[in-house]
Amino acid sequence: MSKLKSLHVVVALAMAMPLALADTAFAAKKKPAEKLTFDQAWAICKAHVDKLQADAQSQRYSRGAACMYTYGYRI
Repeated sequence: MSKLKSLHVVVALAMAMPLALADTAFAAKKKPAEKLTFDQAWAICKAHVDKLQADAQSQRYSRGAACMYTYGYRI
């Protein structure tokens, strides 16, 4: 019975080891995301801002600032 349990442990470790190594290998190959320029980020955010009414200036400013902040820019 003891040999059977140790066999299960060995088989489980043999199956888990390649998965663990593959996970670290994939993590090392990820490229950092390229940062958008200010104009590119504003073009994306302007589409979100333009969905609000023209007379809702406070909401438009808040939405534009929040969107630009997600791309790493502060207004």
